Amino acid sequence: FTNIILISPGGLPHHHFDDHRDNLKAYSTSYTNEELKRLMLENRVQVINARMIDIERQEKKVILHDGSMVPYDTLILTMGLQDQTLNNLGFSSKGIVPTPEGKDVIEGLLSIDDPFLYKHLDQKVDLIRLLSNRKKKNDVVVYGRTLNAYCCIQGLIRRGVRPQNIYLIIPDAECHLDANYDEQDEMEADIPFINPQAFKDEKIREKIHDHLISMGITIFEHCLLKQIDRDDEN
Repeated sequence: FTNIILISPGGLPHHHFDDHRDNLKAYSTSYTNEELKRLMLENRVQVINARMIDIERQEKKVILHDGSMVPYDTLILTMGLQDQTLNNLGFSSKGIVPTPEGKDVIEGLLSIDDPFLYKHLDQKVDLIRLLSNRKKKNDVVVYGRTLNAYCCIQGLIRRGVRPQNIYLIIPDAECHLDANYDEQDEMEADIPFINPQAFKDEKIREKIHDHLISMGITIFEHCLLKQIDRDDEN
């Protein structure tokens, strides 16, 4: 399949971790990490670790974040749903390059959909060293309601962050959506796809929360992130 080009921000996920528990996002159950490695997709398909920022439809070219262009005969867009919380608050995650016009970047403020999240939270970088420092308490706030939030917590703990320093803030399903809809019924119909519950079974949800609390994690529910303030060190 050498005529197939995959433009994937961050590259292929299984290149960045050996154990799926080290991943910071929910992982597809279609293929296991081991199965993806055995497929050797990178040897069959040209993989470009980059972010698409524009499309030249007349010239049939994709423009990447570094200014380079990739020609195509057939273009298939498979971006999926992306978190828009930071965007709605006027911010952008640091891995979104170039920074969208009118958006601000704060050190330590990250989106789960940042294509380079694995780099920002690598055990060798200063941020994780700071968060896992046993001598000084540095808190981590995880804001979200989907399975990604819980996977992110697991990934942070496996990187040495103490559970006692983690706060899970869970918004209601309709949070941050009101401005994007004119009709209430339309929004409610989309919620199960845009902001799905992490656990459909309430008993499982309670057990997971009880376990997190027993570890020392603090959980706040029915909250809305309204504002983000920066300190003198950004």
